[in-house]
Amino acid sequence: METTETGYIGLGSNLGDSSHLLQEGWELIGLSPGVTLETLSLPYLSSPVGMASNFWFTNAVGKLQTSRTPGEVLDILLDTEKHLGRIRDEKKVGYQDREIDLDLLYFGSEVMDSPRLTLPHPHRNDRLFVLEPMAAIAPDFIDPETGHPIAEMHRRLKQMIESGKIETQEISPGAWPVYT
Repeated sequence: METTETGYIGLGSNLGDSSHLLQEGWELIGLSPGVTLETLSLPYLSSPVGMASNFWFTNAVGKLQTSRTPGEVLDILLDTEKHLGRIRDEKKVGYQDREIDLDLLYFGSEVMDSPRLTLPHPHRNDRLFVLEPMAAIAPDFIDPETGHPIAEMHRRLKQMIESGKIETQEISPGAWPVYT
């Protein structure tokens, strides 16, 4: 029997029909051999973090099971982004507006730092748009680097924002549109 690992994917978009792009991206990931989709959080509307933009983001977190390696999952995410119109401009510095952004947040309890992939995702601790949807679908998941459950990391981040220790991040839950 094939062994599988649980992965968590961050999905984001602030250009185009963001909700539709995220749903389509999630479905495309699930078409990959060795990948089984489990849960997709509600979409969350969030203010841009770490970048200047006039466009807010739609974000979600999805849970999947996979027999693929972390590098293979990353390839699936990059191929899905490209298929949905993301163009990575290597000449531009910093974050940019985008049709879709897919990040491998966690791959089981894997901790790694290579030029191509860092696990867990290096910015997960300070992004409400990651921790809020993840806390909704996996509050008891233990971060392999910090040893803390996601729900606790989420609570701590909200306290830091409320106390003014870090920049305000606006976020509100939404609902997936139904396309016919």
